[in-house]
Amino acid sequence: MAYKLFSKGAKALDCSFHKEILARTGRSTRCLRGRGITAVMKDKFFPDYVFRHAIGAPVLDKTGKVGASTKRGRGGGMARGRQVDNEIQRWIQEGDVPLKPPRSVRASKVPKGAQPLLHPFSRAFIALTERLRLTPVASQVVVRDERCNIATLVDAVFLNAKGRVVVVELKTGFEGYNDVSTGRMLAEFAHLSNAPANQHKVQLAFTHAMFEMTFPEFGSADALLIRMTSEGAHVRSLIERDSAAARRAMRKGSSF
Repeated sequence: MAYKLFSKGAKALDCSFHKEILARTGRSTRCLRGRGITAVMKDKFFPDYVFRHAIGAPVLDKTGKVGASTKRGRGGGMARGRQVDNEIQRWIQEGDVPLKPPRSVRASKVPKGAQPLLHPFSRAFIALTERLRLTPVASQVVVRDERCNIATLVDAVFLNAKGRVVVVELKTGFEGYNDVSTGRMLAEFAHLSNAPANQHKVQLAFTHAMFEMTFPEFGSADALLIRMTSEGAHVRSLIERDSAAARRAMRKGSSF
């Protein structure tokens, strides 16, 4: 059953939903009291992993430091991910972001002072949510588990055609090394390799669990991992085995 705030549709609920979020968790990353889940995940489950290309060579940033690529262009890396996150956040909150350039500028550069166009990944993501009949509700939602002292931001929250809440973890890129691992994960996630694809699954599992803890009135929520690449969208649902592993880890409380 849909939560009562959803009864009048996404536009009507937006202010009420965000008001509840702000009252309970705050406005931004400044309200992320506790340990960030990504750092905790790396420390607990894949401490020795280094991002690698499919050929096995470490991924270097422009300074030569080992890590996720930050270059522009074909790779895009972290800068591109931040751009897409920001554009999707603006689309969800404002609802009036242009998906296509005006005809007058399609064959030329965007005029000075004009509203910037969306990244192709952002446009593809929005089109995907429309095909999946997902109604955008909120973005960058702060969720936490006080017992474990962990917190994170939910990339996006949607409502599906049946009125059920859907938590979305959005990723971009990772072409060539998304499925490349350097070993197994540890502890509750030893059933997974430490490839980026599985790291993202673990992140979604914890984010989903914390969302249900932070907003228990929504009941059980669905969760999707969506990765946008130059080849299209890759959509994965959260599976019960990963969800159960995250809940087992969180039951440890402060020792986790």
